[in-house]
Amino acid sequence: MDISSIITIAAQNIWSFPLLIGIFGVSVFVTLQLRFVQFRHFFSAIGMIFSPQVDVSATKKSGELTAFQAFINTLGANIGNGSLSGVPAAICIGGPGAVFWLLVASTCAVALRYAEVYLGMAFIGKYRFGSAKGGPMLYLSLLPMGIFLSYAFAIFCLGYALFGGNMIQCNTVGLALQKTWGIDPYITAYFALAFIGYVLIGGAQRIVSYLDLLVPFKVALFVGSSLIVLMYHYQMIPHAFYLIFDGAFNPQAFIGGSFGYALQKSIAVGFQRGILIHEAGLGTAAVAFGATTGEHAVKDSVLSMLSVYINTHIVCLMIALSLLSSGVWNNGSGETSSAMVISAYETVFGWFGGWIISFLVINFGVSVLVSYAYLGRICWSFLTGGKCMYIFPLLYAASAFFGTYMDVYLILNIADLVNAGLFIVNIVGVLWFIAVVKKGLTTYESQRV
Repeated sequence: MDISSIITIAAQNIWSFPLLIGIFGVSVFVTLQLRFVQFRHFFSAIGMIFSPQVDVSATKKSGELTAFQAFINTLGANIGNGSLSGVPAAICIGGPGAVFWLLVASTCAVALRYAEVYLGMAFIGKYRFGSAKGGPMLYLSLLPMGIFLSYAFAIFCLGYALFGGNMIQCNTVGLALQKTWGIDPYITAYFALAFIGYVLIGGAQRIVSYLDLLVPFKVALFVGSSLIVLMYHYQMIPHAFYLIFDGAFNPQAFIGGSFGYALQKSIAVGFQRGILIHEAGLGTAAVAFGATTGEHAVKDSVLSMLSVYINTHIVCLMIALSLLSSGVWNNGSGETSSAMVISAYETVFGWFGGWIISFLVINFGVSVLVSYAYLGRICWSFLTGGKCMYIFPLLYAASAFFGTYMDVYLILNIADLVNAGLFIVNIVGVLWFIAVVKKGLTTYESQRV
């Protein structure tokens, strides 16, 4: 048995039903402990987007990022090609009902995003561990065996930055360019190498400046084009919602087999796609917010929740409705991933639909590349004690180059393994300090009354 087969089997076993149920159970527990913070402060989070207090550069002090820049970084990392490929895959494997369970799991997981971001900021200025002044590496270091947990998280996060945030994106972009315009993946690899090298050599501020441009543009482009598709098929949107709800509670009509088997498969696929798409509970958002000043931990944690809502309840839901309302999800073509999304767009835009999706794939991939360049840079600095920083740009650029033409399934399986490691390590810290998170939220709310 070769190494690729071993990695595949390991990834399939670890992302089995026990882990998925555990993730959902932890999400519900944290939601109850924080008294449904994701609902009570939903409109407060929206208000912060339009508040001039969000991005106060004058108060950055020792923080590398403002809270709003950390939010943009998180949003850039979350909204990627995992959404364009993950939603069609979920529908193909788990039926339309998988979308319902994805949204349910994601809604509960919003509380995890609040908790991890709050912890990533709460200890800034009070403790320091190595080069970590905030984020999971700091709050994990305060636990028993904390040094081991901190370094384990940094290793997993660096691995996910290289494989999930870098190589998968480059591979998807390479495939899109090859399919749409016939560009050889090796040519794309050299362009990826040059682009990543240029961005990383400029340091953290160049990374942030690129994110400030890329993330709003990609969200606007996706939402605008998807709205056109949905308006074209507006008469079928109610039926699309019917398919989602009917598939959630009558899954055997779409999947086959017994009711219990079909329901388990639909829920499992929805839960798995959800955690891989929104990343709440993995601690990646806490890394970005841990690089701020931490002055407004509760408010900034409330703001961070929006990235999960935007990614799942807007981006993923719009993709699902486009697939279901256009009818391409069961047209017998056997298409999946972004190819199915292209077919949905082609029902409106014709051959130009492939161009739009290919452009979105490129934009999604580039912004995720840049976002994870920042997260990976922080982890590398922590692991090396701030030494040999010149090696990270070389490592990240090399990963982009080789990831463009590597076997995508091998990359995905490795990313799944480090993803599971991230969640398991990070959630230990969230559960250990849940009383701290709860107290901080309660104190903030009592002061506002």
